[in-house]
Amino acid sequence: MKSFNLIADIVKKAEIIEEGIAISIYDEVTEDANLICAKAADELLTISDITASFVLGNTGSKICISGRSIGDINVQVILEKLGGGGHITLAGAQVENMTMEEAKQELINRINEYFSEVES
Repeated sequence: MKSFNLIADIVKKAEIIEEGIAISIYDEVTEDANLICAKAADELLTISDITASFVLGNTGSKICISGRSIGDINVQVILEKLGGGGHITLAGAQVENMTMEEAKQELINRINEYFSEVES
């Protein structure tokens, strides 16, 4: 139940940054941030009109980013730009030496970069 409520809070705080793309932040510093972020990113995809989701968390030593997509947006390509990888619909990355806000802004920059490359 605690995990469910935690994920619900992360989903509730999500913001839509582009049409169909949600970003949220898991504020607690915890070693299992990767797992919580992954579950929250999955849950965000269940909301209508969300085609891709990213959730950032803090493991204590790194900022982790979980990305999920229904297939329209390649989250792997976006997160590869941040040193991560994965699959078109499921990807992750970890960044160091950044605050949560810096990591979020860097992610938004990479999302914008992805769209400018796809459109050209």
